[in-house]
Amino acid sequence: MEQYLKYVSPMRPVPQHRGHPPRNRRSKSCTGCCSKCQLFVSYLLVIVGILFLALSIWLYFFRGDLIPLIRSDFYIQSIYMAVVCGISNVVIGFLVHSAVSNRCVLVFYLLMLIVSMILEGCLIYFTFSYHTTYMQELEISLPNDILNNYNSDLNIAKAVNFLQKDAKCCGSNAFNDWPKPEVEDHYLPYAKTVMQRVQYVPDSCCKSTHQRKGCALSDSPNNIFYRGCLPFLKEEVYNNLNFLFTVTAASLVLHLANLLFGCCACFKTDEDEEENPFKDYDQEMHLFD
Repeated sequence: MEQYLKYVSPMRPVPQHRGHPPRNRRSKSCTGCCSKCQLFVSYLLVIVGILFLALSIWLYFFRGDLIPLIRSDFYIQSIYMAVVCGISNVVIGFLVHSAVSNRCVLVFYLLMLIVSMILEGCLIYFTFSYHTTYMQELEISLPNDILNNYNSDLNIAKAVNFLQKDAKCCGSNAFNDWPKPEVEDHYLPYAKTVMQRVQYVPDSCCKSTHQRKGCALSDSPNNIFYRGCLPFLKEEVYNNLNFLFTVTAASLVLHLANLLFGCCACFKTDEDEEENPFKDYDQEMHLFD
């Protein structure tokens, strides 16, 4: 007995098991891997959220003068939903540190992910729905705004002037979309109808950098732009919808990955919290290897 105690009494480092590692070590490594992946994806979500907010600010404040010409609720609702998605992505990204260490916060974190995914699914639906109809709507609405609403609606007039200055164009399809006034000259025989020399094209059609009042009195090609604004407006809406759709799709993929890693971490946490009854026995058996 003394010889046996003399043999096992010195403290030796516990060697690794030849067959397989202890059963609780594998679950902890999976949990740590899921937590690290979740942190990385959440940082990417913060970047995508900032992109959402930057794109929304650009569309609303810098290109917002064109919104009255886009006669669709899908477009403006897409901008508002992009703001909500951007804020939710930033909040989710900064909440991940608490979610990794606290299981209750992790459940709340996963619920926020699901709600954010629903919002982004609606945003994809809005952008895709308007993407299929915007060309036909603009072909009808822009000529109507120039002919009928320019002189009666201040917002439409401001939007058309901004479009013509920014795109360096005039009218919808060409400069002659603007109605040219006709008057009857009673001094001529047979009351012949002649063109009166009056300005019928807005000053925003002028080619000059400093567009003074009355600069578009002459409709010569050296003075005003002849090409129309409809192609530019179509391309503008097309690019904006593509930007929104691309950022939303990327964010949705990150949400799916984050949800997968979060569920993995949540389930592994349950396994780690359960006490392994054979843990001490396994450690003691290593002494005899």
